[in-house]
Amino acid sequence: MRTLLRLLTTVALACAPAFAAVAVSPVAAHAAGGPQVLVVTTGNAAQDVADYAIERLQMEARRWNFTLTEGTPEHLERLGGYDVVMFVNTGADFLDADQQESVETFVEQGGGLIATNAAIQSETDWTWYHETLGATALPPADASTEEAVTFNSGSPVTEGLDEELKLTEHWYSFDPAPVQPGSTVLAQLGSGQAVAWVDEELPVFYASPGGEGKTWGDRDFLKLMRQAIWWSAGEEGAMVQNSEDAAPAWPYTLTFAMFVIAVAGGGSIAVWRLDKAETEKEAAAARA
Repeated sequence: MRTLLRLLTTVALACAPAFAAVAVSPVAAHAAGGPQVLVVTTGNAAQDVADYAIERLQMEARRWNFTLTEGTPEHLERLGGYDVVMFVNTGADFLDADQQESVETFVEQGGGLIATNAAIQSETDWTWYHETLGATALPPADASTEEAVTFNSGSPVTEGLDEELKLTEHWYSFDPAPVQPGSTVLAQLGSGQAVAWVDEELPVFYASPGGEGKTWGDRDFLKLMRQAIWWSAGEEGAMVQNSEDAAPAWPYTLTFAMFVIAVAGGGSIAVWRLDKAETEKEAAAARA
């Protein structure tokens, strides 16, 4: 019996670090000086999509060392602590004149601006905004279709995105469309229709996809978005994944713990059988 207790104690000690790793998962720390991003989704047409977009962007923030804050139009009046403003699928009219002026000043002084999907149709009377985006959107297609998106090389926003990406969206057309010298197209459909571009003078990025929840779950689309955040924030160094959040620790730890428990169980049975055999042998010797 003492042998069995020693075995169980050893197994418990072996399992303790594993279970501790499961119970206390590391919280990703943002890199000192990492981009501070304010995201606004006010007036979006589909709250479930907006919520999922925020959830996925928060995951990217934890993994890639930037800070994402979900805000309201009122937060746009005080942008001193931010590096990037994101309009994710925003509605038609959600800003007042002071908020518009604050965003203009922020971008013209070097702050980044990112807009997705319906945000290109926001604030139709805001001349600066639409001139900066460099295109005018026509109403999106009535039906969603799956289209292949190809990326242009030569930009840090599209680095590592050479392969074709297939997304299902209600696609926008643009008239006028973004063209050089004002804009640089980074991605397009097979038809040549632009779907992502940057301004050539200001740190401004627009992506037409993002109206469907599935798009925000696509790994390559998220890579495009996080690299756009990094670029628009003026970060020159390469993005480095947070090692503490690179991959969840629990699958490996749980597998290891189950392995140890299985070994312990088998060992316990073996020790129990040995103890039983020794006890029977000692009893037989006593009777003799």
